[in-house]
Amino acid sequence: MHEENEKDLIKAGYKKYKSEEIDVFFHAGKCTHAANCIKYLPSTFNMNRKPWVEPSASLHEDVKRVIATCPSNALHFIEHKSF
Repeated sequence: MHEENEKDLIKAGYKKYKSEEIDVFFHAGKCTHAANCIKYLPSTFNMNRKPWVEPSASLHEDVKRVIATCPSNALHFIEHKSF
């Protein structure tokens, strides 16, 4: 879900976490800490690691699925079509 234009996301205050297959964008100010990301995909979303988002740590389809569960719209993704 939440697939957007990178330029617009950066302009809106999202931070980019990139990988070869998918880039994840996170906006700390929008996050309501529902913790769906951490709960459902801890290999990618891990608060004990820096950076806390590692898109390549999971299958990109799983990353997309978990981002779709974000209730605050704090997470978005851009999938690279050329992989």
